[in-house]
Amino acid sequence: MQAMPKKGYGIVDILLRSVLLCVGLLPRRCLCALSDALAFVAGRVVGYRRRVVMDNLQKAFPDKPEKERRRIAAATYRNFFDAMLNIFRIRYASQRRVMRSVTHVHLKMLQDLYARGGSGIILAAHYSCWEYIGTVQPYIGHRSVAAYQPLSFAPLERVIAEARGRFGATMAALREVFRVLLESQAHGEVTLALMVADQSPARGACTHWLTLLGQRTPVLIGPERIAQKLGCAVMYLRVVELRRFCYQYELVMLSENAAQEKPMAVTKKFYAELEKDLLRAPHCWMWTHRRWKNQNRYEVEKICEA
Repeated sequence: MQAMPKKGYGIVDILLRSVLLCVGLLPRRCLCALSDALAFVAGRVVGYRRRVVMDNLQKAFPDKPEKERRRIAAATYRNFFDAMLNIFRIRYASQRRVMRSVTHVHLKMLQDLYARGGSGIILAAHYSCWEYIGTVQPYIGHRSVAAYQPLSFAPLERVIAEARGRFGATMAALREVFRVLLESQAHGEVTLALMVADQSPARGACTHWLTLLGQRTPVLIGPERIAQKLGCAVMYLRVVELRRFCYQYELVMLSENAAQEKPMAVTKKFYAELEKDLLRAPHCWMWTHRRWKNQNRYEVEKICEA
């Protein structure tokens, strides 16, 4: 009974990889055209989460005219598919082509951190495309660990994991990342971990709140707690789109040692930097998520204002 699903997954895996290989090898102009077409179908034809996107933008930017919010919404769908296609590009394009797609700024920050024997955690947001972060590995001495959320669709998860680990990063499920980092520390390994930190907590886990774009926002503090327990430096990954499928990565130091920070201090700094990016280029965030669906369900005294 177990053989049929495995065989089925094998066929699906082969078909999926064949399609994604073709997509990943497309030149940049073709990727732009494909992304534009997918964005048009999702946003204008299907209307995928269109109401959610517009509701989020109304809350975040009430002073912007409706026409401007619609423009941001249209660009949001384009950014979403750019990010998805970048995964396949990283997995299947030549390493030279991938490396040319990103410029790393503040590499000396990481090199100095390694020279001091310090581990670090880079906190990214669902903003623009953070998938090229693995290309930093050839420039640093740290062992890289990339945290990820396992997917239910195994063939796609394998492709994504291969893309993120292509340049030497160790993949660790989100629930296992602290154990992996702790073991590395016990063995004297200097590590650099990447975690996406702007997810919305589950409904029952909305216990810590900040203000983001004027909205009470529940936040996860797991990344901060991991950094505090390990005594890591914490950095924010700022992604600047230079042109379609080409990015600049900048690192902003949030804390040299999270263990010395007050509770919530690192998380507040992370969201302060994220807000700067949202005001600079709002279309780069994933507005398709219901960011503020739980904001009125909790008592005011439980909210920790930024």
